[in-house]
Amino acid sequence: MISLHNITFSRSGKKLFEDLSLEIKPGEHLIIRGSNGSGKTTLLELIAGVLHPQAGTVTYDFIEGDDWHERYLQRQEKIRYIGAHALQTFLSGYHGLFYQQRYYSIGDTQIPKVSDFFGDHISRLQQYDFPENLNIQKLLGLELTRLSNGQLKKVLILHGLIKHMPRVLLLDYPLEGLDRESRRDLTDFIDHIAGTFGIQVIMTDHHHELPQVINRRLVLDDFRIARIEAFEHRTEALPSDVKKAPAENNGQNKIPVVEMRSLTIQYGEKKIIENLSWSIHQGERWALTGKNGSGKTTLFSLIYADHPMAYSQQVFLFGKRRGTGESVWDIKKRINYLGPEQIHFLDSKSITASCREYILHQHAPGEDRLNTLIDFFNAATLMNKPVRHLSSGELQVMLLLRFFMSDKELLLLDEPFQFLDPVNKQRTTEYLNNYLDRNATLVLITHYESDMIHWTQHRMRI
Repeated sequence: MISLHNITFSRSGKKLFEDLSLEIKPGEHLIIRGSNGSGKTTLLELIAGVLHPQAGTVTYDFIEGDDWHERYLQRQEKIRYIGAHALQTFLSGYHGLFYQQRYYSIGDTQIPKVSDFFGDHISRLQQYDFPENLNIQKLLGLELTRLSNGQLKKVLILHGLIKHMPRVLLLDYPLEGLDRESRRDLTDFIDHIAGTFGIQVIMTDHHHELPQVINRRLVLDDFRIARIEAFEHRTEALPSDVKKAPAENNGQNKIPVVEMRSLTIQYGEKKIIENLSWSIHQGERWALTGKNGSGKTTLFSLIYADHPMAYSQQVFLFGKRRGTGESVWDIKKRINYLGPEQIHFLDSKSITASCREYILHQHAPGEDRLNTLIDFFNAATLMNKPVRHLSSGELQVMLLLRFFMSDKELLLLDEPFQFLDPVNKQRTTEYLNNYLDRNATLVLITHYESDMIHWTQHRMRI
């Protein structure tokens, strides 16, 4: 039994949870849902003991001890919390990291490898009967910054389990950023460890098909429990009301905005991409798809001038081959990019500015444009919050608003819907479909069929 009794939790003098009481019984496996900023992650962290209430108590019937220190050690062993940005926390001690670092080899000797991340406990990977699809032996020699989003999820979850198999596993958005097959692998894995080791699972998520062990749903509304109910599983399916993307501005006779000829990307003996050719014309809308680790974000890095191999390959941007005189900044002035790594390396907890101040600092003057976006996304309350207090979903909304602050010729969106609740996802889709210049070229990385239908007319799978 996990009991939260009359919990009051405040941040920067503002009460969030007040007189919250909740009992989670043995055998109850929870999915916590609610709109962005409703308190899902904060509740997970209170249950985990990462956060401590100003009033009230959190107790566990499986933790005993004569003093605080003994109970603390038991909690560390029996409760495992894996946050949405766990890797960022781990890498915070490594100075000078930047989000393009995965594409460079110079100076990488200071970056820990996957094997370093597991440390002395790496031998335990062989002791447990984990499913083959969670095998990470091939990743052990890679630097953590070189892993794809999906590969990172596997590493983080296994890292959270091998030292001590916990009694309770708390997962914050574990399925975000995973391709369909990886999502199925992970849900099967969670079911496996829950059944084999008797682990109680509590997780957050907005829309994915969940592990079969999940049997209760808790819905939050503005830091209050709206309801707790039995959870009915539904298979992931394409919504029946998905609207097709608007007609694009036909650019077939124009010079390609992006062109790649016989592209090959290789690290050591491993070829990531081999002999790929791809042309994107002005006004076209593309979906770039493929499994986690297949090289999708690498292609974006070549376009956005982050990857040094662009100079040795036949990569043409706006009709000019890379390396023929244009600067990186000349390219970036014409391209807008949003991707998962921007959250990983944002270090939002150190930013004391409000959301509004943070956006305008990079886009001044821009008050009128921002106010229009705030109205469209119904984000007035969000704008006054300090960035360091934003939830993962709120951070993503802020980054989307910043993305839409300027009009560029080419838009690169890498998993733009991660962490968004259904309402904010719908608003983003409507904005992209109704307010973008038809001459703008859009390329989207996604794992979801509905996104491809909403946004794009062309697909490239790698």
